[in-house]
Amino acid sequence: MTIELTVTGMSCGGCAASLQKALLAQPSVRTATVDFASSQAVIESELSKAELIALIEARGFQVE
Repeated sequence: MTIELTVTGMSCGGCAASLQKALLAQPSVRTATVDFASSQAVIESELSKAELIALIEARGFQVE
């Protein structure tokens, strides 16, 4: 399933790239795009929305 999330706490494009890389490292994540300018993450994954939020928050970001 594809899930769109608003991610806050990113201070630069490097934060977005780091989060995207961390998401893509998960075996159950097929695709992940994190955009700093829009604060949007679009993730295609077998994981639930709650599981994805937990992964993002574990890296120090917040999800609205």
